[in-house]
Amino acid sequence: MGDRVRVRPKRRSEAGVSLLEILIAISILGMTFTAIFSGMSAALRAASRLDQYRIVVDYATNKLNEVALDPNLAPGQEISGVSASGLRWKARTAVVDTRPGFGPDRPLQLVRIVVEVSWQGSARPQSFVLQTLKLRIPSARGT
Repeated sequence: MGDRVRVRPKRRSEAGVSLLEILIAISILGMTFTAIFSGMSAALRAASRLDQYRIVVDYATNKLNEVALDPNLAPGQEISGVSASGLRWKARTAVVDTRPGFGPDRPLQLVRIVVEVSWQGSARPQSFVLQTLKLRIPSARGT
């Protein structure tokens, strides 16, 4: 019975995870989460800006159509206003070209309509401009 059980000491390669290894793993994980969350934050800000821009473009398109369809539209006219959501708009008209029409008192006019919508962005004021051309035939009474 003189057999003794020998316990051999563990080698360094067989030892458990050291505190330094845990700290390095946690710091790498923290840097990874920081990069992921900052990327997601930037994407959300960009999506918010794009949504605001889409609203402005839709509003400008509607306002341009409204002004272009106005039967009282006269060249050289300027109108402006503010929407319920705070978008400021301004529309200007100007004659681009005049050609002989249905008589000497009824020339054909090509009228440029420019609509500018402006709003306060997150950092500075921003604006969006749309324009179109409209063929205008003055009425017989000269308007």
